[in-house]
Amino acid sequence: MAKREISNLDLKIKFLKEHLDNGGMENIRDVEFLKDLGEIKVVNGKVDPDTVSSRVSAFMSAMFLSHFSLPPFHPEFGSEYRSLLQKSFSFDQYNINTVEHFEKVYEDFKNKTDSLFRGQREAKWRLYNKLQRCWLTEKLFEKEDSYKKLIEAIVENGKMEFGDQIKKLLKANHIDTENTISILGYLQHHGCPTPLLDWTYKFQNALFFALDGLTPNSGTIEIEDYFSVFYIEEKDFEGSNMRVLMEQAISSIEQPLLKEVIGKIATDEKKRKQMEKHIEGRKLFDRQKISGSGFISHITKIEHLMGFKLAYFSDKDIESGILFSLNSSKNIMNQEGVFMWNYDPSKPIEMVGDELYRDDNSEDDAKNYRFCRCFNIHKKLAEHIRNRLIADGVTEEFIYPTSDVKTLGVFEKAKKK
Repeated sequence: MAKREISNLDLKIKFLKEHLDNGGMENIRDVEFLKDLGEIKVVNGKVDPDTVSSRVSAFMSAMFLSHFSLPPFHPEFGSEYRSLLQKSFSFDQYNINTVEHFEKVYEDFKNKTDSLFRGQREAKWRLYNKLQRCWLTEKLFEKEDSYKKLIEAIVENGKMEFGDQIKKLLKANHIDTENTISILGYLQHHGCPTPLLDWTYKFQNALFFALDGLTPNSGTIEIEDYFSVFYIEEKDFEGSNMRVLMEQAISSIEQPLLKEVIGKIATDEKKRKQMEKHIEGRKLFDRQKISGSGFISHITKIEHLMGFKLAYFSDKDIESGILFSLNSSKNIMNQEGVFMWNYDPSKPIEMVGDELYRDDNSEDDAKNYRFCRCFNIHKKLAEHIRNRLIADGVTEEFIYPTSDVKTLGVFEKAKKK
């Protein structure tokens, strides 16, 4: 007689075992269901489908389907990925389980300069910034007037307490623009929660952060065997580059403004046409003089930034003249830091990216959308990777050259008492 077939049985058994081993067994009150679980037999390393009751099969199917949708969202609670399968709906993933595989990836990526990287010590974590985590875990939504006002208070307190130090460092690096992003960046890199999410241009730096505070998996849930390094090729994310967005905004108003001025000073139609031809293609705004003009300070006010759901700030293209003064901290400089802005107090950044993509694309295209790529690296490789980074000079002293500066107090003062 042919054996009974159960689709995806191995994967369903894996999810069932993870569930039972991590508190699920204690919550089962149905004695008959427990008896059914005890009847499951393994033959030659495989579960015999004929020993799986219809009730257990239905339970496994429901559990299996739950991994085919994103973690549930609630504005007052954070969430995590329960499996690598569930995480695959937000990211294109590549699992690294051997030293040989890691070494190949390391050689391919260690010299890249055109990608953004972020390391996290748990593969199950979603991309929340530190202020979001505080907003949710401390239930600040019950105590603060608004997320926007809390950020404004953080910026104001940070400017008062560390403004002189930020200006001094900017001056030493020949940058004279002090703005919201330079203040938030400084605070972020010295312990204060902000709405910015740290990324870096260096793969090695992202690996360092992923290993910092790493703990081994003490349970049986597969995703907890891994830490992650996320990466985005900069060209694929250029639409959210704040510098590019600002350049486009400037370009869109330059010619209309020039023509408006000409219309006011031209004595007749012939003169107007001559003047318009003369200025055709010329720039009203000299980008080399934007820094320090107050333009950046104005556009990066929190009231304006809240109008951008998702953006990133980089000072990589110095020649553009549009600088956000990210070199407000020696930590940022050594870490080659880039910041991503997320306007929402509780949605992880991959969720915001998904919503923005769905707004601009068809439903079929949206099904294939992934926020970025992701390496899930097995924690058993941690010691090998640490030694590799040390050999390349990526040490704690290099990453944190000014570890004595502490800015957490700015956040504590900003909170409404």
